Amino acid sequence: MNRIKLIGIDLDGTLLDNKKRISEQNIRAVRECEKRGIRIVPVTGRPYSGLYDEYKKAIGCLYSINTNGAAVMNTKTNERLISHGIARNKALEIMEVLKSFGCYYGIFHEGYGYLKKEKYEYELKKYKGTPLHRYIMTSRRTLDDPFDFIRSIDFCDNIYVMAESFDEREKIRESIERIRDIFFTCSADDDVEIGGNCSKGSSLLELGEKLGIKKDEIMAIGDSGNDLNMLQAAGFSVAMGNASDEIKSAADFVTKTCEENGVAYAINRLVLNDNGDRI
Repeated sequence: MNRIKLIGIDLDGTLLDNKKRISEQNIRAVRECEKRGIRIVPVTGRPYSGLYDEYKKAIGCLYSINTNGAAVMNTKTNERLISHGIARNKALEIMEVLKSFGCYYGIFHEGYGYLKKEKYEYELKKYKGTPLHRYIMTSRRTLDDPFDFIRSIDFCDNIYVMAESFDEREKIRESIERIRDIFFTCSADDDVEIGGNCSKGSSLLELGEKLGIKKDEIMAIGDSGNDLNMLQAAGFSVAMGNASDEIKSAADFVTKTCEENGVAYAINRLVLNDNGDRI
């Protein structure tokens, strides 16, 4: 196997612990990679506004992949290098289906998630006192009418749907599957994210190609359902110890949990440690 030159790392449940912090051990490991010329790229379902400045500073990253692959950003210039969205007409078609279910959804566009005001206030109340409260305040904006909003733009990055149950989520998926060139991903039993013809995995490989890095030189680390395609796409894959059995079975290596600095453990053992199981 070729030497690893790029590592795509999920944030929540992977690089971040349960309080949404990056441990000193993880910071040291990713900075040592950057020092050795190994690119570290956050690959997250969060929009760009949810990648806080302290995260970018701690990681020392030049690139990030946001909204499940819809946007690849240069974190120094805030320039959008790669874009994969849902065209206006297709987004409106998806939203008509969602309207028939009466479900709650948000629209991701240009680095932010847009919600109706009552849903935004509901989320603030729901997550008050938790680390997600700050995330909602930082990464969400309100809108009056989602249809008017979509009609005013050429494309959106992603449509995030929160269903009442797993069964409703599957019915929503089945109803929308007839629409071509969209990609579904899920990070929990009651949510589904609808994006353009892209994924975390495809955008990670696309960034690698831009940087002259081959698939076999790319490692991916993740923990949840929206990381599965990234683990399958990379040359070498690492599942977190807190990942589901499905994610673990798809990986080449299972590391420790996010509470046990699993990212640092995997990087130190597999990439940085010349006396270990370096790949």
